[in-house]
Amino acid sequence: MNNQDNKTNEQSLRDQLKPFIKAWPWVILSVLFCIVASQLYLRYATKKYQATASIIIKDTQMGGGLSETGVLGDMGLFGSNFNSVENEIEILKSKRLLSNVIDQFNLTTTYSRKGNVKESDVYTNRFLDVNILKKDSLIQFTKPITFYVKEVSDSLFGLRLNSDSKWLTKEYGEIINIEDLSLIFSPLSFEVTQDDTQELSDLKIVISPKELVVQNYHSRLNVNTSGKRGSVVNLSITDVVGERAEDVLNQLIEEYNKDAINDKNIVALNTAEFIEERLNDITKDLDSVETGIESFKTNKGLTDIGVETSLDLQKVNEIESELLKVETQLSIGRSLKEFMITDIEKSVTTSGLGLNEPQLIALINNYNEVLTTYQRIGQTSTQESPVMVRLSNELSSLKRGIFSSLDSYINGLKVEQNSLLRKSNQINANISQVPNNEKTSRSVERNREVVEAIYLLLREKQETTAISLAVTAPKAKIVDSGYAPDVPVSPKPKIILLAALVLGVLIPLGLVYLKQIFYNKIESRKDLERDLPQVSILGEVPKLESDAKDRIIPNDRSVLAESFRIIRTNLQYKLGALNHDDTKVVLVTSTVKGEGKTTTAFNLASTFAYSGKKVLLIGGDIRNPQLHRFFDASLKRKKGVTEYLVNSDLKLENLVVPVDDNSNLYMLLSGSIPPNPAELWMQSRTKEMVEEAKGMFDLVIIDSAPTIVVTDTFLINKFADVTVYVTRANYTDRGLLEFISDTIQDGKLTNVAAVINSVKLTNFGYGNKYGYSYSADKKTFMEKLKAKLNF
Repeated sequence: MNNQDNKTNEQSLRDQLKPFIKAWPWVILSVLFCIVASQLYLRYATKKYQATASIIIKDTQMGGGLSETGVLGDMGLFGSNFNSVENEIEILKSKRLLSNVIDQFNLTTTYSRKGNVKESDVYTNRFLDVNILKKDSLIQFTKPITFYVKEVSDSLFGLRLNSDSKWLTKEYGEIINIEDLSLIFSPLSFEVTQDDTQELSDLKIVISPKELVVQNYHSRLNVNTSGKRGSVVNLSITDVVGERAEDVLNQLIEEYNKDAINDKNIVALNTAEFIEERLNDITKDLDSVETGIESFKTNKGLTDIGVETSLDLQKVNEIESELLKVETQLSIGRSLKEFMITDIEKSVTTSGLGLNEPQLIALINNYNEVLTTYQRIGQTSTQESPVMVRLSNELSSLKRGIFSSLDSYINGLKVEQNSLLRKSNQINANISQVPNNEKTSRSVERNREVVEAIYLLLREKQETTAISLAVTAPKAKIVDSGYAPDVPVSPKPKIILLAALVLGVLIPLGLVYLKQIFYNKIESRKDLERDLPQVSILGEVPKLESDAKDRIIPNDRSVLAESFRIIRTNLQYKLGALNHDDTKVVLVTSTVKGEGKTTTAFNLASTFAYSGKKVLLIGGDIRNPQLHRFFDASLKRKKGVTEYLVNSDLKLENLVVPVDDNSNLYMLLSGSIPPNPAELWMQSRTKEMVEEAKGMFDLVIIDSAPTIVVTDTFLINKFADVTVYVTRANYTDRGLLEFISDTIQDGKLTNVAAVINSVKLTNFGYGNKYGYSYSADKKTFMEKLKAKLNF
């Protein structure tokens, strides 16, 4: 059982692969066609070249220019913020920079030469250049402007506004208006190669809107980093001209550096302007603060509060010392006065008193001397003596002088005391004001220091800004300049060739696969064996060429004749298995019209007749008669089955028609088309016709109507010994096989055997290695070719 299952699975897999294997000629042709097409494509396809470049984005603060983070960040006005590489990539990809590149190389104007098959772009090797006047460069136009030029002479060129207009001769340098643009044509020198001809100098010029050109280059530009944390940026762009791609990348890098330098200088200039404005304001503030300090010190009489306070304290000490001396002298003077008032006769000593009045000391010393003389003489003289009187008067005079001097001395000391007290009070008042002056002085000094610090910082940054404006380094360091190899990136020959091979194989195999999925027609006996396992297959009729005959002739050795001989043999085995020896009746039918039942019935009858049997072929399809087409068209009006069934007086022998080229074959044509075919077949005359035919012939074959259309076949099937059911390859739907199976299961048709008509030789059930002919081998084309070449 397992061996049987394995064999079934192997056959099923082989059956599934068979259609693909049979398609090998188409695979070879498809591969050859795709290879040829790929070579043509590679020959004429527009080649695209890729230019690449790489740069290093340097830190924004490491360049020569200044930035907000570089200058104002140091001043504390902004936080630390560095441009990331991703931001720089977006700047490199910006349409603004690309627009500058396009303006630099005038890429809105393209030049091309027309070849035998395609047009080729011209970048440098041309004889003129076209420029738009600046006044028209801002004109907006939406559609490209196309015109043609050709070289005439060193000073003249030809101009044609469209491909159908006439050539106009123009001079170089002349302003020419084309549509809304004013153009100037300038001559260029170019190299002429050996392959160039006069026709190749004709140029097609297209001026495109700048927005479209920018968008085109932007879509082809690729900018990315070499690593997640690296600052190396790779640039690439594809173009049909490699040199142009290189120029675009190099100019893009230059424009990026220019833009970065401009940004840095703009920041530096703005910073310098800001610093200058602030310096003016800070200078005014500094002048105001210093003027306030000057006024404060002038009003307060201060120079240096600390020093002056120390001096005041020293002065206070000195004044107090002086005041102490004055008060001491004042006390001495007062004591001396009282002493002299009370003790007039006593001498006054001045030593140790510390008197600082020399005149008073001189008077007191004189007084003491006179008093000593007076006392000494008084011991020996009386008071009345002239000497004593004179001395007494002299003492009185000296005493009055002393009192007067003491009063003057005391008054002078009081004046000095008051003066010292005033000075002391003034200095003490100044000292008491020191804390307030110190606070005020410190506040004013602090303001001055802050303003002065800002002033010095701005001066320093002003010098830094001036230096940065003088020296500015590029932001991007070039690692590799733009370079486009001579090998194009598109199309790639290896990939195109591989794709051609793959497509060459997949297209036919894919069509075979799609055909298996969507093609709902039977193709070989395998389809019948799978869907109608209960039906035996008599054989297959090969598909005929369009100019081949569809009927068998005597001594026919064609494939068609051999196929019907096989069908005849198989049918004889099926008829021989019957249990009666009477004349056999074979009913030939099909499911729908066009499957070839009539042709099959005629050729089957002819094959039996050629074998020596007397055969009658009855045209049982009285609704759509077709047997007459094998003979003279006049037989279409000859009486036949319809007339026999309607008229009971007619005899079969009077209606049959012999076939000229086959003496054993007779036909009973369909006759007229009746209005009630089904009712005619239900009459008893049908049985009489069959019985009468069986009595006259060795084999009766009935060409009946299609089963799915009418019921005629089911009505006469009871008279048939074998029903030959005709299907047609590539015509009969697989769904109709289910109808055939249901019809057999319902008993409407009995003893059914199938014939597959119009089968391609490649789809024969046992392969196409073996044909129906058996004769001398014919030489193949290769053998004939070798024979001619004497191989």
